[in-house]
Amino acid sequence: MDLELVGDVRGSHFMAGIEYVADRKTKEPVGGGVDVGRWVWERCLERGLIVRPVAPQVNSLSPPLVLSRNQIDEVVAILRAAIRETMDDLVRAGHWSPKG
Repeated sequence: MDLELVGDVRGSHFMAGIEYVADRKTKEPVGGGVDVGRWVWERCLERGLIVRPVAPQVNSLSPPLVLSRNQIDEVVAILRAAIRETMDDLVRAGHWSPKG
């Protein structure tokens, strides 16, 4: 996985959770009280995708059960772009640095 901020992706059926970490090996959370879930949520909203920041280091997705393959691909593309932008913003703000 090329998104170093993502420590885990888990789900059941059509629900998914994305957990963000400072270090993927140790699962250490991003420090300094930074609410990464909210940062990603804001960038997704700007692109028209609603995700839920359910914890400071976690976003949850609960899409409708009637998505087409194209819609799923669009959700993934928007989410990836939002996470990438968040990674860049966290680095610029001095809250996180890639370990890889």
